Amino acid sequence: MASVLVSGGPGSGKSSVAEGLRLRHPGLQSIDSDYGLARWEDLEGTPVAMPACPSMEWLRCHRWQWIDEQLDQALKECDERSLVICGAAYNMADHLPRFDLLILLQIDATTMARRLAAPGRNNDWGKVGATLEWSFDLRRRQEAELVEAGAWRVDGRQPVEHVVAEITRISRSHGIDLADS
Repeated sequence: MASVLVSGGPGSGKSSVAEGLRLRHPGLQSIDSDYGLARWEDLEGTPVAMPACPSMEWLRCHRWQWIDEQLDQALKECDERSLVICGAAYNMADHLPRFDLLILLQIDATTMARRLAAPGRNNDWGKVGATLEWSFDLRRRQEAELVEAGAWRVDGRQPVEHVVAEITRISRSHGIDLADS
């Protein structure tokens, strides 16, 4: 089977897509990497807790990193069935070659700011401390990294149902049928 990465900057819809893919393809292993596959680390790699209101200085000295062992375990499961991981991390570039297909959810800065500020959002990223300011540069860097790696681009500003349908179509065009997982 195959492994697909759906990624993009903050507010691009990664978590919503993970859920949307699970709903559209009930047998599909669709993981939001923010839950169990990533953590905050200092520059030496020591796990740390993010403060309630991180400053720009704190954000410059810490990284949201995928945990190698957890990612390894998740990717082993795609031996049995296809796997979609939705997420991003500072060390993402180190792991891109491990995926059979890369998909980038592209959004503009205005959409990102609006989504991150949405009252119903299930996390505080973009609402506390310097996280919104940090996100503007982070979005550009992550999108450039994925484009350079050959990711297929999807307009992440569309309703989630359209984004999920486009991801399903792109996957099929690469021989990955998410419905058969």
